[in-house]
Amino acid sequence: MIGSSAADRRERGFSLLESVVALALIGIAILIGTALLNSLVRSSARVQASSEMLRELEAATEMIRGGLLPLESGIALTAGSSDRFPDLTVTAVVERGAVPGLYDVTLRAQCTVAHHSATWVLVTRVWRP
Repeated sequence: MIGSSAADRRERGFSLLESVVALALIGIAILIGTALLNSLVRSSARVQASSEMLRELEAATEMIRGGLLPLESGIALTAGSSDRFPDLTVTAVVERGAVPGLYDVTLRAQCTVAHHSATWVLVTRVWRP
């Protein structure tokens, strides 16, 4: 008799408490997975924005060095090539260097990524006789 009642208990299945605990653990695991996935997406957007800003800074530097842009402060370039970051702008600050014909150029790229402002700064020197 003792052996048969133990066998009956094993065949009944899970109790309500065991089912609730299992569902709670599954829910917690899903919440953690969702948070990690959101973090990964935001991180990927920041990396893409940094890459795009750096590309625009390099392009602006080459345009200034090549004489396609004037050497003056306040130049604002809007990166029209960026569909993902339409608010990406590049501004320049130009100062005369200690040597005649040498200019210190500071380029700043800014855009909004995942509701946060991101900025890259590039400082270079340009020679114009």
